[in-house]
Amino acid sequence: MKTLFLFLTLLLSATTSRAQADAPAVVSAADTAAVTHVLFEGIEVKGDIYEFSGVLQKHGFKLEKRLGNELSYIFKGTVCGHSSYVQVSYTKRTRTVWRVIVEPKHVSLNDYVDSLQVRYGEATDETERGYQWMLPTGAVMLFTPSGYDPKLVIMDGIGAEAYKDENN
Repeated sequence: MKTLFLFLTLLLSATTSRAQADAPAVVSAADTAAVTHVLFEGIEVKGDIYEFSGVLQKHGFKLEKRLGNELSYIFKGTVCGHSSYVQVSYTKRTRTVWRVIVEPKHVSLNDYVDSLQVRYGEATDETERGYQWMLPTGAVMLFTPSGYDPKLVIMDGIGAEAYKDENN
């Protein structure tokens, strides 16, 4: 009986430590130098869709629907202080998260750009179509089509490579 109890304890311990190692990390501002993936709301955009979905839900995002044909999950939550829909895209074979699309509703474009500059620094490119931040870990793009709400696209460099490899 003691052997069975010891085995189950070790198995539970190993499973718990493995789950913690694989979970997408929440990164504080002080730890950003060690980040290898692009950040979305302080969370590294990495791992498979199930792990990433769990982390988003722990941070208050509500899963609205799964779009299997588009390889995406849709969440609702607060991004940059604004109620938003968040679409998380993943690869077909490995289910690796590679892109997050944020659609904030009824925002002041200037305030939204200001909040993004606080997070990502000055935009590396600014055109009539929007803003772009090229980061060592990926890219952040804010599209500002005339007459429409802005759309924020966050692409992780490593996840985008996995997407590219799976789709030639």
